[in-house]
Amino acid sequence: MKTFELQPLRIPAGWTVKYNAFTEYDPQKDGAEYSYELQEDLLQLANNDLLIDLGWYPNGDIGGGYKLFLVDMDRERPFDFPLESFCSKSKQEVIYKIEYWTNYGFFSKYL
Repeated sequence: MKTFELQPLRIPAGWTVKYNAFTEYDPQKDGAEYSYELQEDLLQLANNDLLIDLGWYPNGDIGGGYKLFLVDMDRERPFDFPLESFCSKSKQEVIYKIEYWTNYGFFSKYL
């Protein structure tokens, strides 16, 4: 069984990792054999009341895709009304979006 290292990310100071199961596995390159890496709970980052949440939906299904949310946890039902959301099958697009959203120049408009 092959094991995958955690996906390197460029995250600025101020963000806290709540959990991280986001590995270097890439469904477009590594195929369905390791699709157990595709979980609904991949990564969660917090900065004050802001939360970035990454998952793969449906869980374990190679035909699914990444879903990324930026939510304000101080709001009622934050996942029903996210500040930002993004869906993609491309791991590189998701990495770019996470690194962009964690940049103060982007997320400061929500503080």
